[in-house]
Amino acid sequence: GTINIGHADNDEAINIGSTGTGAIQIGHSTTTTVTVDAVAVVVDSADTINIDSADEITIDTTSADGHIAITSAHTAGDSILISANAHAGSILDIDAGIMDIDVQAAVTIDAVGIALGAGSGELDLTTTGTLDVNANALDMDLTDSSNITITSSEAAEDLTIEQVGANDSSI
Repeated sequence: GTINIGHADNDEAINIGSTGTGAIQIGHSTTTTVTVDAVAVVVDSADTINIDSADEITIDTTSADGHIAITSAHTAGDSILISANAHAGSILDIDAGIMDIDVQAAVTIDAVGIALGAGSGELDLTTTGTLDVNANALDMDLTDSSNITITSSEAAEDLTIEQVGANDSSI
């Protein structure tokens, strides 16, 4: 049958717990569904929280101003790890209206191939440091008027295009 635990006075709390070190288990079998229905749910732990599932885990908000924040106070090493690397065919898919990535130090992307597509929008690579492109080959296919411009602000700021090596090659 159903066991109801409740309190008629809205100012009183219902505590389910123990002052000992033993586990508290809610549910009695692998077919039990536990439903929590409340205005707010707070889970507070002095140490580890594990959420394990044999199948999907879904976290959704349904209000227009609802958001999901994952924050870590960890100061070194893996602070937040998203691992979708169980197999080479595993996919991590991020869909967003706008994506803003802010990083305090370096960003490293290692992959077999990287495709950056901006559609009909502009693709900007901007740095106040050096843009260093190292490749086995460079292939630029352009369909509109294009230019390479260096604005010299002092002497010896040269633009050099040079073919080097002992082979019969040309520019």
